[in-house]
Amino acid sequence: MINKEYSLILDHNVFIVWKPEYNLGIPIIDEQHRGIVTIINSLSFGMQYDRIKTTLKPTVDMMESYAQIHFQTEEIFLELMDYPLIEEHKQSHQELTSKLNSVGISSLLNRDPYQLMDFLKKWWIDHICTKDFEYRNYLHSE
Repeated sequence: MINKEYSLILDHNVFIVWKPEYNLGIPIIDEQHRGIVTIINSLSFGMQYDRIKTTLKPTVDMMESYAQIHFQTEEIFLELMDYPLIEEHKQSHQELTSKLNSVGISSLLNRDPYQLMDFLKKWWIDHICTKDFEYRNYLHSE
């Protein structure tokens, strides 16, 4: 039986709940996307519990490192599957990397986690749940 004092902690909702329909069918890419969701959810948790002083910089650092690894991995798979829109996808990665760097710096200088969270939300919705689904559809149409 769970102690009632801890029910608030256990009832806490994450910002993004992973759903099976987010899977692209490439295990390492899916795992990395879950990692990105974990980073976003950790930032959200820190914001809710007023821990920005200790979570903002590590979140920016993790996202920058993780994005680099993830984009390299994804581009290898796009090359292997001979994806016809690979150059456009690589360009979107370069734009996201540049924007992440500038938003990260600005968020840290202004101590504003909301700026970073807004960017990460857009990244999740506009890139992962839209652009990446385009190559998923290509992969599964073969």
